[in-house]
Amino acid sequence: MNALKIKEWCDSNITPMAWQRIVMKNLDLFKAKGWGLTEANSPNASMVLDSAMVKAIKSSIREMYQMELPDSVLV
Repeated sequence: MNALKIKEWCDSNITPMAWQRIVMKNLDLFKAKGWGLTEANSPNASMVLDSAMVKAIKSSIREMYQMELPDSVLV
């Protein structure tokens, strides 16, 4: 899954700060994949999330914003 698409959806549908909050909540996962804080907060089009990261992000969105990340964003 493309990190930039998810970030853009969060910016447009939640708040421009949502992605940063999600990154902070899941920073250990991002770091485990070798992404620094700056890189995770500003993903580029080639940054791909694995299924565990997507699951954690979806869970964070549900928990913090009571919203669901649409499957169309994950395609």
